[in-house]
Amino acid sequence: MKMLRLMLPIVSTAGLAGCAHEASTAPVPVAVPGMPSPELALQKSLDRISGFLGSLNERIPTPARQSVALATTPDRAMQRTPAPSARPETTPDTPEGAATSGSLHETIPPHAHEATPLYGKGVVWFGFGDGYARIRCTPGQVCIVRLQKGETMEADALAAEVGSGWRADLVRGTRGIHAGWAVVLTPSPSARSSVLRFTTNRRSYVLALEPSAPAMRIVAFTYSPNDPATQPDPQTEPAANTPVVAQTSPDFSYTISGPEAPFRPMRVYRDGGHTYIQFPPGGINSAPRLVVLAPAMTGTQPYRVIGDSYVVDRPVDDAMLIGAGAHAPVIRMTHGGKA
Repeated sequence: MKMLRLMLPIVSTAGLAGCAHEASTAPVPVAVPGMPSPELALQKSLDRISGFLGSLNERIPTPARQSVALATTPDRAMQRTPAPSARPETTPDTPEGAATSGSLHETIPPHAHEATPLYGKGVVWFGFGDGYARIRCTPGQVCIVRLQKGETMEADALAAEVGSGWRADLVRGTRGIHAGWAVVLTPSPSARSSVLRFTTNRRSYVLALEPSAPAMRIVAFTYSPNDPATQPDPQTEPAANTPVVAQTSPDFSYTISGPEAPFRPMRVYRDGGHTYIQFPPGGINSAPRLVVLAPAMTGTQPYRVIGDSYVVDRPVDDAMLIGAGAHAPVIRMTHGGKA
């Protein structure tokens, strides 16, 4: 019995020692942050910029909300001159498989010349010395023009033409893969053909902006040691054999009838062969169904969603907006007071 009393403390101490040993050797999770991928970080940064600028149409007051007539959209055809052949030269900034422009005397004719785009994998390339670049960007999208590495400029150097419907923003690079600066272009639904000029610490750019498809989401340039310091301006007058489309003013002769629904349009108008149905703030989220009654149409209703508006690619005389649900409200829109 005495021996049993002596053994109990020893057994207890051994048990506690075993528990202590087990706790001290148990794995402890340690959070070690990894190095992010530079390419993934750049893509996420561009996606955030694209999403921010793409939502400007819903956050910036539009002319319709200020009761001001929207800008007209003149159509002016510009004659394109074939690019002359030139001896290609390569530079460190040249993409694989692409060629840069030759000397100034070889590539720039006496009159203004338009550069020919070279379509690569996700990037549209222009030779800076080949002439001015025509950049196409569809309304509702964001297009990025990349500058040469080490090329900088002041933010106030970007000034889009007043009333053109284009917005130009400067994105400053930092270092590494983000070192290159860029110009972000955002056309509004009422954007028209325009020219953007800006000067960097190395050269002056001239960009002819077109709100049409296919959109050039990323644009870059190739450079040559013999490039000029500036690009030529586009032709301001159309060729003699080129028809000129007369400018038109927006036609607001529509009557809107129906209940006070969240999607009841603020304004309906025609402009440049299109019909625009503009909703109040947040009204487009209701996504009403558009039915064109006149002129009669067959097949799928041809309309697009741009910003806070429905855009029909033809003049509409009579149409309805129908909400969701069995007893959804119906809004009627008629042109010229027709019933």
